[in-house]
Amino acid sequence: MKAGTKLTLVAGLGAGYVLGTRAGREQYDKIVAAVRKVSEAPAVRQTANVIQVQAFEITRNTAAKGREAVGHVVESVRHRGDHGDGEGADGADGAGGDSAARANGVVGSSGSKPRS
Repeated sequence: MKAGTKLTLVAGLGAGYVLGTRAGREQYDKIVAAVRKVSEAPAVRQTANVIQVQAFEITRNTAAKGREAVGHVVESVRHRGDHGDGEGADGADGAGGDSAARANGVVGSSGSKPRS
């Protein structure tokens, strides 16, 4: 490519860039103004507030359900521990209470009764 052709190409690319960015900036400013106008409309603000309140309620209800589910799991584990199946609520393997049974081979090494 000749030097003059390269210079013309670079000048053309530069002019296209400048004109494109100006047009792009003008279009961007128009879009920003339109979004600002819409977001300031009372109906849009009211709808946004309703959605925010609903999202908060959903989050609060979901958290409450999660706490309730965890409570059920904890109670289930405690209940299992109360029935003497070899594992208490504190996660102990029941080694103290089942040591005689384990020595006699009634309870397996994992703290559970062997399968028949």
